[in-house]
Amino acid sequence: MKRKTATATALAGALSLLAVGTGCGKSGDAAAGDPKHLTVLSQYVKATPGGKLFHDEVQAFSKKSGIEVKVVEAGEDLDETYETSLAAQKEADVVFVNLYDKTLAWTKNNATVAVNDHIEEWGLKDKAEPQALKEWTNPEGKVMGFPFAGFSWPVWYNTALLEKAGVDGVPTTTDELLAAAEKLREAGVQPMAVGGNDWSGQKLFLQIAQSYVTKEEARKLDAEGGYCDSAGAMKGVELFTELRDGGVFADKAQGFTFDAMQNQYFTGKAAMMSQGSWAFSEVPEKLRESTELAGLPLPDGAAFDKPTVFTGYTSTGFWISPNGEKKKDAVKQFVSHFYQPEVAGRFVADASIYPAVKLDAEHRRSDDPLLNSAVNDIAGTTTDAQLPDLHIPAAANTPLVQATSLAFDPDNDAKKICGALDQAYDGIE
Repeated sequence: MKRKTATATALAGALSLLAVGTGCGKSGDAAAGDPKHLTVLSQYVKATPGGKLFHDEVQAFSKKSGIEVKVVEAGEDLDETYETSLAAQKEADVVFVNLYDKTLAWTKNNATVAVNDHIEEWGLKDKAEPQALKEWTNPEGKVMGFPFAGFSWPVWYNTALLEKAGVDGVPTTTDELLAAAEKLREAGVQPMAVGGNDWSGQKLFLQIAQSYVTKEEARKLDAEGGYCDSAGAMKGVELFTELRDGGVFADKAQGFTFDAMQNQYFTGKAAMMSQGSWAFSEVPEKLRESTELAGLPLPDGAAFDKPTVFTGYTSTGFWISPNGEKKKDAVKQFVSHFYQPEVAGRFVADASIYPAVKLDAEHRRSDDPLLNSAVNDIAGTTTDAQLPDLHIPAAANTPLVQATSLAFDPDNDAKKICGALDQAYDGIE
């Protein structure tokens, strides 16, 4: 899930300190050098099911190990908080956050420690999903952290609203999607809610735009741009404008955010949305019963053979800071605690967390039918699209969101949209 981007000055200051050898020095905190004390900077907040369970497990670990753990919640501002504290030589020992945007550069720039040797020596390599380790390995071959939570990112369909509008089942083709949108609008229901003005709209746009290209070309487009010069990509952009102009997306989607999108779906004002498994625990009970998960419908001649979803293992993981590297034994015990099947399985069962830790069938089940569908059921009816997060340069992320917001505006055609997409990469090496 996306977080706010960090300030460039904070990261520059932090990395300059590391470059002269002072970034690993003691912080002003009296516990900074204490091997029986860990500070964890967490993206999870206690007000959520996952956050509450995380705090409970931290307490259980402290009681068992005798290691005092202080959890600092940073939420959306975590990357900025960490980089600023790193510049002041007061960074947390462990950072629990997703792999996205600015964090992609942390290990390469020595803001966090590569864990290649640790994951082998601590016996945790075989406990992580192989694909998770692949995604957490940067182009330099450094494993950036210990993956913990992944995600499934399907399209959610409110079957009660589809039935009310006379739509016969979940659409699997774009022609069926357009026909469903027309019927939903006639019934007074917005078809697909989307945060066209932020990262959620960016992801949906890029998923549609790659409909006619190979995954290899999609990765190249994500990394370098070149939409206007790609016949397949332009065909995908034109498909997006066809869906937009055909009324598939909610009215004024270009001004909507992720929160507004979710509110539209959760309150029954929209019949569809593209949303990740991290939100399963937040679904109202009545809506849970009528929500069906499936893939994004495909056009004729698509590069995929089944409707597409995003699946990945970058939602959250444990990173080791320069300070934490000095407390390797304590950090080893802490991370190993969360890699236990009964602990990781508890996050599946009680917080609807998609696991990056390798689990048997018993520990992969929960009472949440949505999570069970995402983890165990929909794989046979969907195929994975190319997730852009690991390939888009950090400097291009915000301009790309702006470009895709422009794409949701019906006044802009495919040529103008592709130009804005390519412009997002200008000056990026």
